[in-house]
Amino acid sequence: MNIRLKRKYLYYLNFKIKCAIGKKGLTKNKQEGDLKTPKGIFKLKKVFYRRDRIKFINTTLKKKYIKKNIGWCDDPTSKY
Repeated sequence: MNIRLKRKYLYYLNFKIKCAIGKKGLTKNKQEGDLKTPKGIFKLKKVFYRRDRIKFINTTLKKKYIKKNIGWCDDPTSKY
């Protein structure tokens, strides 16, 4: 599977999808808080989605809907 990123778009086969890329671009040496998107080869493991926006996803990947109590922290100094 080859996915390409170019000017805030993700390209895969015949698909072109708008996506978010870090304000400071792409990097191979990702560090939390650097405002960059990691560059590399990654496996797709799980799809996170909002039930109020997407009712059904047809995929063989594991699916997890985003609940109100799910959160994350992007503070590089945080233990979380």
